[in-house]
Amino acid sequence: MSSSRFSVKTPSAIVRVLSAFRTGVRIVSNPAADMMVHTGPKNLQPYPKTYKVLYITTEIRADEALRGIIDGAVGLDCEFTQRRPTMDEHYIRESFPTGSAARKAAMLGLQIVELKRYGRFPVAWDHVGLRLVQISRHNVVWVLDLWKIRAYPAELRRILLSPNIKKIGVGLANDILALWDDLRTEAVNLVDAGMMAKLLLAEKYSNTAYGNLSLQTSVADVLGYIVNKDAGVSNWSVDKLSDEQLEYAGLDAIAAETLYHAMVPALETKSAEIGSPIPRG
Repeated sequence: MSSSRFSVKTPSAIVRVLSAFRTGVRIVSNPAADMMVHTGPKNLQPYPKTYKVLYITTEIRADEALRGIIDGAVGLDCEFTQRRPTMDEHYIRESFPTGSAARKAAMLGLQIVELKRYGRFPVAWDHVGLRLVQISRHNVVWVLDLWKIRAYPAELRRILLSPNIKKIGVGLANDILALWDDLRTEAVNLVDAGMMAKLLLAEKYSNTAYGNLSLQTSVADVLGYIVNKDAGVSNWSVDKLSDEQLEYAGLDAIAAETLYHAMVPALETKSAEIGSPIPRG
């Protein structure tokens, strides 16, 4: 586990596949994986709208919606704008160079002062850049509008901190940092579906830089669908979000969750083929 503000848990199958790939063991192709992996852009259709997006703007509704999630896996994604610094944060930014040890120390000192003063980390809701947190489960996506809720729902906190619930996303690092910067919250048991896709398709992407595949590439190669990211560059700071923005936000979470469930069996098969079956129980 990482000692940083959040932790990423990699499924044991992925560890074994990556180990074999690094040591030169060829990962044998298998029919099950070949059937699910698409290798080109031919005849790809848009991701099917088989899921429901529920837009949530109150703390009560958020807690009611998420209360039933106690284990398993959920999709996770966030949409955010630039955080508007508080007066103290602005002073620190103006006083110390970007990325300097002095600025980091000053920001840490500010957080310690806030914690001692209030007994918890206060949330400056007029300065929060984190707009949406999306949680998906079984073809339903709850899109929580934190700018409207102006609270950190207890059930969202429980899910993020639960070691029994896998949080599946693609490129989660920026999302988790935004959660910390604005809500001062941690998250555990994170799984990057883009990294899973990179390992599943290790032979295809053996000459590319280390790192995860994008959501678009992962969905195209594994599920055979196109993910339209045009709405991702839209203005998330508008008061009334459009239907297109909400659909986009929901798709990112549900696609990551679907990727995870599609890839686990194939990674388990590959792991068994190289002689390292996954322990059960």
